Amino acid sequence: MTITNPQSGTNVHEIAGGIYRINTPVAIPGSAFSFNQYLIVDEEPLLFHTGPRKLFPVVREADASIIAPERLRHISFSHVEADECGSLNDW
Repeated sequence: MTITNPQSGTNVHEIAGGIYRINTPVAIPGSAFSFNQYLIVDEEPLLFHTGPRKLFPVVREADASIIAPERLRHISFSHVEADECGSLNDW
């Protein structure tokens, strides 16, 4: 695991060859939660889920620790909610 942002705790795990999980833990009173995005690095890299708009800076920073963000060619998400595609316009 590589922590890419110590303040937020955002970290990156390579879960399989060329597939990375970007994880940001979030403190919720009485509970624990985390947002996850997946980056697939290939000829045309894909980001699955963008995360909420508020997390864009730390997700982009994590992405940049793996590839130059300009290389990102595709963004996908499973459904339309703020935690899946809230920062889509920022990308």
